[in-house]
Amino acid sequence: MTETEVEPVRMKQRKSKPSRAVMFRVTPEGTLAPDDDISRQTLRKRGFRVGDVLAADPKKPRSLYNWRRAHKLGQLLVENIEDFQNMEAHGVLKRLQVEGDIGCERMAIKLPGFGVAFQNIPLSLNFSDMDDGEFQIIYGQFCQHVIDNYWLGMTQDQIEQMANLVGLAA
Repeated sequence: MTETEVEPVRMKQRKSKPSRAVMFRVTPEGTLAPDDDISRQTLRKRGFRVGDVLAADPKKPRSLYNWRRAHKLGQLLVENIEDFQNMEAHGVLKRLQVEGDIGCERMAIKLPGFGVAFQNIPLSLNFSDMDDGEFQIIYGQFCQHVIDNYWLGMTQDQIEQMANLVGLAA
């Protein structure tokens, strides 16, 4: 091997961690109870007993249907609005996040000679970072942003009817 040649680096393949999620159902009393036998067995295997106090961050599992619906919206915009031509559906969703300050963090940036500017940083829409309730709110904001800025006078239902015509699997 010569000095100018670079030896390729082999990356270890990352093993995916098995899900540690336990599914719960909200009871009429407002408490959480394991939803199925697998969840009950998982709790027992972890050594949890009746009366234990557990810390949890309950969230509704994400719906694959809703994820697809959002990406159909992105594809619809690619195919019908010039501003989004040559983009991927996911890129359109990220752009909508930034444009509409939807699901974003704001970062202040000091620009020498200009002062402070603010940048919207879109938060991840992935399944592990956002539950279905949060995603539903963001999806509605996407539709409203499109209605306010690109398709004036349309409704969310009209946009969704058009999106169902797009060739993505439902």
